[in-house]
Amino acid sequence: MEFNTPQAIREIKLSKKNNVTINGKRQCKLQAMSFAFNYHKLDVKETINELQIKGVIPVGG
Repeated sequence: MEFNTPQAIREIKLSKKNNVTINGKRQCKLQAMSFAFNYHKLDVKETINELQIKGVIPVGG
């Protein structure tokens, strides 16, 4: 589901999943939240095992 930056950070922070992947690479939640600041919109998808995050609209682009 697509979220703007503050909503995405809130979703990452409140997620019960400890496994986070950013563009296919495993990261921690703190790295995911800092990654979110580089994008205006992010796609955050919660699967059975992990939280998947992909940048959609980059800042300055």
